[in-house]
Amino acid sequence: MADLEPNWRVRFLAGQPPAVVRVRNLQTSIQGPSDAWNRKGRPQPLSVSASVMLKEAFDASSAADQVAADTVHYGLLSKEIFASLEGEGQRRLAAGEAGDAASTSRFSSLRDVVNTIWEHLTGQDGDGRSKATDEEQAVNSSFLKASTIRCLELTVHLPKASLLGGGVSLTRITLFGRDGESRPQPRGMSLKIHDLRVPTLIGVNDNERKSKQAVVATIEIDKFNIDEDVFAMIEAEAVKVMSQSSFETLEALANTLAFRLASYLHSSQAGSTNRKGWPIKIALEKPIAVVFADAACVQLSVNSSEVLGGIQ
Repeated sequence: MADLEPNWRVRFLAGQPPAVVRVRNLQTSIQGPSDAWNRKGRPQPLSVSASVMLKEAFDASSAADQVAADTVHYGLLSKEIFASLEGEGQRRLAAGEAGDAASTSRFSSLRDVVNTIWEHLTGQDGDGRSKATDEEQAVNSSFLKASTIRCLELTVHLPKASLLGGGVSLTRITLFGRDGESRPQPRGMSLKIHDLRVPTLIGVNDNERKSKQAVVATIEIDKFNIDEDVFAMIEAEAVKVMSQSSFETLEALANTLAFRLASYLHSSQAGSTNRKGWPIKIALEKPIAVVFADAACVQLSVNSSEVLGGIQ
């Protein structure tokens, strides 16, 4: 199985699609993934966004003024997303009541939620393989047809799974073959911790050296091949670095934060098959640094292996 690609590269390979159908922030609740305190199995809100990039423009649908096979019915897409979560949750709960204790949690992780929806929509498992033994059967049974779509991007967001931020999301994206084949194509997965707001001693001016100010950090880890929920630990590591900061510049803080997160990933995931490391993107904002601007921002994109190799 090919390694994961960075999500930005899959988007680049997909190019500019002639047509796109989106559902944004479809809201429901979930049970199983970790919450902000890293507790499993607690009910919490969940939002799902799906972007279906088509291979061709929906000429037949627009000419007939009705939804035809050359597009995706966004209402049915929404219903299928709900059905994937409800159906799998009920199936696992029933299995748990029958004696399978491991199934009572419904979903084991945020990655499990993403893969469950993905499998229901496309007929592909977490590694991009067809779940059906017969390829033609898989294509015909899935809601989304590989012959119609160029690329699919799916994001699940836990808005309350962060103690100091705007939640955690996991995004999966896959490019589908131009000839309609359903075999695995370039694919990516990224974890994002949104808008961590941490009091930080940062700045070059005399007044900034006297008191902490809010710094907003958004952290994205690409090629995310980790099955379990580790976002609470990543957030804790980031908050620790920022709260102990005495840097004058956001650039220095971003570099140190990248090193600490890389160290955590490589130490805690020593058995991972991701030998080339994880692309890490860190955006740091100072909302009050420039009075007449919403915020000043510095962004750093690095690879975890290169960061550790360059500093050690």
